[in-house]
Amino acid sequence: MLDSSELPELGDVVVVKVKRVLDYGVFVDLLEFDNQQGFIHISEIASRWVKNIRNHVKENQVRAAKVLSIKRDKNQIDLSLTKVSSGLQRATIDDWKKTKRTQKLVELMAQKKKTSFEVAWKEIAEPLLQKFDSLYEAFQEVSLKGKSAVQSISPQWQELVLETCKTSIEVPQKTVEVELSLSSMASNGVEQIKKVLQEAKNGSKEKIEIFYAGAGKYSVRITAPTFKEAEKDLDIVTEKAVQTMIALGGKADSKRIER
Repeated sequence: MLDSSELPELGDVVVVKVKRVLDYGVFVDLLEFDNQQGFIHISEIASRWVKNIRNHVKENQVRAAKVLSIKRDKNQIDLSLTKVSSGLQRATIDDWKKTKRTQKLVELMAQKKKTSFEVAWKEIAEPLLQKFDSLYEAFQEVSLKGKSAVQSISPQWQELVLETCKTSIEVPQKTVEVELSLSSMASNGVEQIKKVLQEAKNGSKEKIEIFYAGAGKYSVRITAPTFKEAEKDLDIVTEKAVQTMIALGGKADSKRIER
């Protein structure tokens, strides 16, 4: 009989690995539940008629599936691929990969401290999970903000967590863009525009890229850890460029580019 303490709930979307492909369905391992086994009937493999099931699923493939029923007396969990959208499929697997990655990082930190995974998890993960929805999100915050983000964990772990997150966790990057129109009728108009663009670059606190788009138009692109920071920097840079160009006797305008 299935152990109810190690089971998903009805309607959950879980990560599975295809174990065996048969003509009438697929047996899978539920990777988040100690490889508990589940079954996907051929009618739940694809939204259209399935002529050859092996054209839709392959052994060792990792997919996201929805729990349709749990039959404890028969040791059976029925699942569906058709009831998981492509977007939810990607997001579920991505979250699972991030969870596995953070667990591995905690394991590596435990090894460096010569202690158990359970001790490391209790002293690192549990305090952070009181503030964040996931450990990956917490580690991203540590990578981004440094010491201020590790104050809730034991002091003996703080430096190691900082070092690990800085080297192993990628900080999310958000990009915003504006089309900047610059023109000048002055004899040194080209030099004026170059000056305006250089000042724009120098005035940015974030990563800035400027590309010539033709006909006196320039694409100004700002990349920062958050949209708020990117937007703020772009507004400052754009306003400065427009004001400087106008002060030099030229013309300037800007238009936001939606990405």
